[in-house]
Amino acid sequence: MKKLPDGFAGQQSCILPEARRKYCATHALCRKLYITDIGFYPHAGLHNRERPAGCAQYILIYCIAGEGWYRLNGKTYAVKANQYFILPRKEGHEYGAADKTPWSIYWVHFTGEQADHLSRFLMPRKYAGPQTIAPSPMRQMLFEDILHHLEFMNNTESIIYANCNLYSFLSSFKQVPLKAADQISNPIQSVIALMKNNLEKNLTLKDFAAYVNLSASHLSALFREKTKYSPVSLFTSLKIQKASQLLQESDYNIKTIALQLGYDDQYHFSRVFKKVMGVSPRTFKQTGK
Repeated sequence: MKKLPDGFAGQQSCILPEARRKYCATHALCRKLYITDIGFYPHAGLHNRERPAGCAQYILIYCIAGEGWYRLNGKTYAVKANQYFILPRKEGHEYGAADKTPWSIYWVHFTGEQADHLSRFLMPRKYAGPQTIAPSPMRQMLFEDILHHLEFMNNTESIIYANCNLYSFLSSFKQVPLKAADQISNPIQSVIALMKNNLEKNLTLKDFAAYVNLSASHLSALFREKTKYSPVSLFTSLKIQKASQLLQESDYNIKTIALQLGYDDQYHFSRVFKKVMGVSPRTFKQTGK
């Protein structure tokens, strides 16, 4: 099988030195669960890893686009977009990208006193194969935040912060289904669902409030209490996260992406994008950040 050395255009990764791993293994706030390696590989053509003796850590791989596969205990599983899997530590395995539609993946190696429990929580043994998960802008933001802080590995506070956020990142893969009645009676969930299904529209606070039969002021207060966002700012954030995905994973130009997300003025879209992401859409697309 043809293989490619490490290196994919736009990739991001961080591998902690042994000294930092030992620090995490003994620190009170890290030792229960900590990261040793983490990264993002976009369009990872020819990506392949084979470890006959396995790895010392658990490995979570989350496919956000394209396709891939992994082999464990003599079985081979296909992996598609919006699926994840966890490879047990110290068990031989192999995985790689599909030839024609190579995957884009987030990946993290994690270990610690609670790693066994987290792995079983996210990948119950009775469910063989990859797990399907809904996309989440918050999950992506958590990953970027963790990776950003781990890059400052000489700063112990950054390492502690990143590993504390690992709990939230991993927990985001466990979707606990709500009862239908809960979904119907929860105005915040209803409005968020409306937002996700209408990213191409210019919905307003008045639209959101009317959808759940609440006053605009009441809905705003509920959102700020539960999410720390206003409804409009969360809607904007969801739009920009979708734009980030399109900039990374498609060949669309900035004007086309802006129009797809309800921005008739490309320059207004660029200003909003930079305010949220810290860089312009053009810089984001060029650097893969």
